[in-house]
Amino acid sequence: MKPLCFVIMPFGKKPDSSGRTINFDEVYEKFIKPVIEESGLESIRADQEMMGGIIHKPMYERLILCDFAIADLTTANANVFYELGIRYTAKPFTTFSIFETGTKIPFDLVDVRCFPYTIVDNEIVDLEEKKEALKAYIAGIKKKKITDSPVYQLMDGIEFKHNLSIDKVDMLRERAEHDNKINEQIKEILNLGKEEDRLGKLETLEKSLPEKDDWDAGLAIDFMLAYRSINGFQEMVNFIESLPNHLKGTIVVQEQYGFALNRAGKKDKAIEVLNKLVEEKGGNGETLGILGRIYKDKYNEAKASKPFLAKGFLDKAISIYTEGYQADLRDFYPGINAATLKFVRGDKDTIDFAKVVEYSVLTYLEKKSKIPFRKAPSDFEDYWPQATLLELALLQNDQDKAFQYLTTTISTPHEDWQTDSTAKNLELYKVQGDWVAEVIQVLLDK
Repeated sequence: MKPLCFVIMPFGKKPDSSGRTINFDEVYEKFIKPVIEESGLESIRADQEMMGGIIHKPMYERLILCDFAIADLTTANANVFYELGIRYTAKPFTTFSIFETGTKIPFDLVDVRCFPYTIVDNEIVDLEEKKEALKAYIAGIKKKKITDSPVYQLMDGIEFKHNLSIDKVDMLRERAEHDNKINEQIKEILNLGKEEDRLGKLETLEKSLPEKDDWDAGLAIDFMLAYRSINGFQEMVNFIESLPNHLKGTIVVQEQYGFALNRAGKKDKAIEVLNKLVEEKGGNGETLGILGRIYKDKYNEAKASKPFLAKGFLDKAISIYTEGYQADLRDFYPGINAATLKFVRGDKDTIDFAKVVEYSVLTYLEKKSKIPFRKAPSDFEDYWPQATLLELALLQNDQDKAFQYLTTTISTPHEDWQTDSTAKNLELYKVQGDWVAEVIQVLLDK
């Protein structure tokens, strides 16, 4: 039976202090996980950071009970440091840290021994050598078990005790192994060819599992996002409604609930869910962006047959998108939607508004104020800023800038559906001149 090693690290793509974007999922899959497994340990990764800042019961169990823990301090992520602090209090040894060499370690941790790695052009430098070195490092920790917790080093005589039985550790091990297997099954299903096959198999897998009361947040989110990725929006609604309250009631899950309800054709219910979320938790760019999209959809549905009702929906969508953008000017998604709809309504300040949004996107890309927004993760973060700049150029009727941004947009890694979606959005700007059709065709031709 392999000892458990809990991995504390960011998820997805996150910016560091220098402006680079680091793909932590690749760092885990290519570097951390193989080293742990080749060191004779069982790797367990922390749940994704999407539950509104709530650290749940299984997280504490892992921090306290796992035999080993490794923390990636790269980007000085607040959740990582919080969890590392709990671990240092619970365990005097077998906790170690790694960091990318561009990271400035906070003063309180400068005396903590850390294992460095370097990323250049999105790749870990001398990966195989680093893996061997880290394995040797772990082997030394396994053998000597020298006190590495600053708490235990500096406070002689301190002791942490818990009354959890060995059965609790075994349960943690079994659940972690089970969740890892389920996660692999989800990935296999999503790689199947036909969408209907993926949806049916995903539902079958979900229904084969025990009651969700003891599910980790990460497993619940894996299923939620899997349904979303294959357009199983009603199934996504059903899944979220089946979750226990401690998961279902979190901000991100409620946002995705509203998103799925809208896509499943239940717009009024979606509006009710999101309005309640705004009332209880306050508005932010993500919640209001999803709510604005619903009213945008209602406008598009009504504009052909009910022009006065459509105008009301248009006004409401613009108001909500603008509020979402003003909540955080760095989040340009609600901003571009507000600008587009202001163009439709013929507002006199549309160009000025669009220039502000353009500045937000450029600032985001320069990483001067980029932060990881609290939203459901996506693999398509790099494409959308470029597509947004392209749309803003068309809105401003700036041909030179549009063709410049077009080149950047199509050269940024993307999937076909993304450029198709952008091309559809740009149909609105054909009134700017025949040159817009050329831009659209380039997107469709890829």
